[in-house]
Amino acid sequence: MKKSFFVFLIGTVLVFSLFAGGNADRRRAKVDFWGHADVAMNASYRSIIDRYHHSQSEIEIVPTFFPYDDFESKIMTSLLSGRGGADLYQMWGGWAPDFINSGTLTTVPIDLIQDILSDSYDPVTAALRGPDGRYYGVPIDFNNEFGGMFVNKREFERQGIPYPTTWEEIIDVAKRTTVRRGNTFEMKGFDFPNCDSTTYLFLTMILSNGGQYWVNGRFNFTTPQAEQAMTTLVNWILVDQVTNTDGHTLPDELEPHQNFAQGRVMMTMRGPWTIGELEMDYNIRPGVDYDYIKVPFPGPIQAFPAETGFSFGVPKKSKVIDAAWSFVRYIMMPQNLMPHNVASANIPPRKSVAHDPSLVRQMPYMAPLLEILPYAQFIGPFNTDVLKEAVEDVFLSLCHRDGRFTSVSAAMAALERRVNTDLRL
Repeated sequence: MKKSFFVFLIGTVLVFSLFAGGNADRRRAKVDFWGHADVAMNASYRSIIDRYHHSQSEIEIVPTFFPYDDFESKIMTSLLSGRGGADLYQMWGGWAPDFINSGTLTTVPIDLIQDILSDSYDPVTAALRGPDGRYYGVPIDFNNEFGGMFVNKREFERQGIPYPTTWEEIIDVAKRTTVRRGNTFEMKGFDFPNCDSTTYLFLTMILSNGGQYWVNGRFNFTTPQAEQAMTTLVNWILVDQVTNTDGHTLPDELEPHQNFAQGRVMMTMRGPWTIGELEMDYNIRPGVDYDYIKVPFPGPIQAFPAETGFSFGVPKKSKVIDAAWSFVRYIMMPQNLMPHNVASANIPPRKSVAHDPSLVRQMPYMAPLLEILPYAQFIGPFNTDVLKEAVEDVFLSLCHRDGRFTSVSAAMAALERRVNTDLRL
């Protein structure tokens, strides 16, 4: 009798446990996470997600990665429609003002954002701050498109040329090493035309020479500094002829860093994120095939614009908001953040991680960028893609002498009107 009751009791407990366990699985919070497709970055995310799953059993992260060119519109469509979409978005900082103004994102938990703000430079978080002063996202990296330059190590050594340390030397070396056959460049001395580098050089020249392009919430490009900056960029194409605009205009032409990887460029300025691409896609390595050296400031003032990089945002419509922010907290822990930034070749958003000596030991090429982080200024609270497209369009028009503008001064006035209108400032 007692044995039968004991067996019954044990069976009941097992059934109840199985039933309860099934309910626990059904109650497990599932966080749909959307990011953009990038081999190194995606592999890192999956590794972090695996570790997160092993660290707890209440939250499941389900990642989906989309092609970058479609990603912005996909996020915006899902946010504004209120249907479908994700519980956690990886979003570019340059898009953040548009997403924040849509009123569809949740504010970052106070303890989390205070922790980040106390350990970061302003450009890292500034795009994530709404008009109400509250924050609607958390940065995963510090975007920096100025400060580092790829140099063709093998060619510099073969020709016995020391690396340049001033802009005068950069252009002098570029002119001496450019090789052309008719209109075809066999070796471009300094290849810079692309939407990121052109815009960042333009803005940095303005700031470094004492100008300001963002004044009282509006663009101001009708200044001597802006006119001189654009003139310099155009002259590198038309007068010095150290490169051309094919990377901008020809659909099948490679970007400057991709041409560099194939040995057709002596120097090019790109952000560190391209280093991972060069190694994975072209099998060339820093310190062996090329070096990544410091770019000098183009004027007497140490100042350059920097953009809030990739960040995390959680939509209001999510039913697992707390779970999504819990995963973000996990990623932002230094022991998870550093390997992620190393894997994706990006500057960490946290000062404590960026300036940890072990970071440079793992990524020696990052040293010249880390030195100048204190001189970074936030690029501005607007969709940076719109600005880059406008700067690129004016630059190309001047280089191609298509007659749209009678002078650089007229082009700067037109650029100012365009961006203030397009960005509704």
